[in-house]
Amino acid sequence: MKRTHFFAIIFISVASLLYACNNSGSSSASTDKDTKPAFDLTAAKKGVEEGNKAFMELLKKGDSVGVANLYTMDAKLLGPNMPAAVGRSSIQSVLGGFVNAGFTNFSLITTEVWGYENLLSEEGVWALAGKDGKELDRGKYIVLWKMEDGKWKLFRDCWNSDNPPPPPAK
Repeated sequence: MKRTHFFAIIFISVASLLYACNNSGSSSASTDKDTKPAFDLTAAKKGVEEGNKAFMELLKKGDSVGVANLYTMDAKLLGPNMPAAVGRSSIQSVLGGFVNAGFTNFSLITTEVWGYENLLSEEGVWALAGKDGKELDRGKYIVLWKMEDGKWKLFRDCWNSDNPPPPPAK
């Protein structure tokens, strides 16, 4: 009989301990969830819009260094008809080429943004105009934005033209 009592007491003690641990664990988990703010996609979209505005303004000024600094340290620029530019210095070189060619009158229109607290996807359309305002090209793009140092920065930037490719040289 004593042995049965002993096992019953051990069983009740272990069960009580497990119940207490489960309750305190779920309580702290819900507290963690309650204290962490929910991801705000509307605020993230504003960050993307601000980044695009800065991109257009800096490019118009011919500031390829400023534009390159809108990209993450490990960014890739994936433009058409060229190898990928990897990292800020390579991206700055490509953008410097655009500036030197006079491609600075550039507009971006975001059509959709979706994602999570550290990575966003942006879809949009772009247009390029000459200094006289005449449109030279237009197309679409996809950009992955990554949170770096508390700001949304371009992580992967890929675009292409809506115009057909030029005919092959004869």
